[in-house]
Amino acid sequence: MTLNRQLCLSRNIRQGEAVTSELFDMKETAIPEPGEGEFLVKTTALGFSPAQRAYLMGEESRFHTPIEIGDIMRGRGVGEILKSNNDDYKVGDIVACSTGWQDYSVQSGDQGDLLVKTLQKVDNPQEPLYLHLGILGSSAFSAYFGLLDIGKPQKGETVVVSSAAGGVGSIVCQIAKIKGCKVIGIAGGEDKCKWLEEFVGVDETIDYKNDDIEAKFKEYCPNGIDVYFDNVGGDILDFALKNIALKGRAVICGMIATEYQEPPLPGPRYYYNVIYKRARIEGFFVWDYFNQFPAAEKELIEWYKSGQLKSTEDVFKGLESAPDALQAMFDGTSCGIKIVDF
Repeated sequence: MTLNRQLCLSRNIRQGEAVTSELFDMKETAIPEPGEGEFLVKTTALGFSPAQRAYLMGEESRFHTPIEIGDIMRGRGVGEILKSNNDDYKVGDIVACSTGWQDYSVQSGDQGDLLVKTLQKVDNPQEPLYLHLGILGSSAFSAYFGLLDIGKPQKGETVVVSSAAGGVGSIVCQIAKIKGCKVIGIAGGEDKCKWLEEFVGVDETIDYKNDDIEAKFKEYCPNGIDVYFDNVGGDILDFALKNIALKGRAVICGMIATEYQEPPLPGPRYYYNVIYKRARIEGFFVWDYFNQFPAAEKELIEWYKSGQLKSTEDVFKGLESAPDALQAMFDGTSCGIKIVDF
């Protein structure tokens, strides 16, 4: 390939609009040359997160800086270094970093002044490389540190996971089972619940579209919820707090069901249980754990190779499919971690 394809924002997304290719222009530019201390990465796969929708909105959100019209869509990728002017990053090394939605990107090896460091050298690359954006990547690190460092599950405890069929949730469920917990996964629809039971291996499922959530909590968690891993916010978080166990922990990872609501929805009604049950609610930001990624990756690879951690990637093909992959996080039609493989 002699040109660099880039998906650039052509207009801002509207409230409630689906992410489609109509929001982007495909541009072709010369492959960039790395400068002093820089290196050139050829993207082999892209990963996705719900935060990326906020980039398209054209206004400052509570957490995210928008992309300007005409700019390359931001996103994390994995790839191989083709050229390097940095002794710490050699030609042939594999890195996961903020590539953007493009074939090639120039990266700086100096992240010393950055508040949030995201450039990760992959020390033990696994094939296919997109695993390092999935069950061995940032989604897995969110599951790993959120559950183990914040939730601190103990063998025999009950762990409930919302959006359990999603990228982070499906990994949380598996790690909780590895740690000897009873795991209840919450998902929307019979097919997703079946996938959680038969493939992921949860003990019970709750279909939030058709089941009485509170009744199911009482049935499956008679002694309360020891660890609730929240990816959605809203009513499900509310019912989980109502049913939290003594000394229970609610881990706040995301709020995909409520984050883009305007005006913001009211907070939980049952927060008083935090007092009565001496419970704890704690959020986290996965990039705060950046320096611990290598140790987590090592353990995740061991679990993967032993068969304890199953690959849950939902793979789309080609750069042009990136808008569809991002929208798939919101339309509720598929399971697993969304990946575009080049």
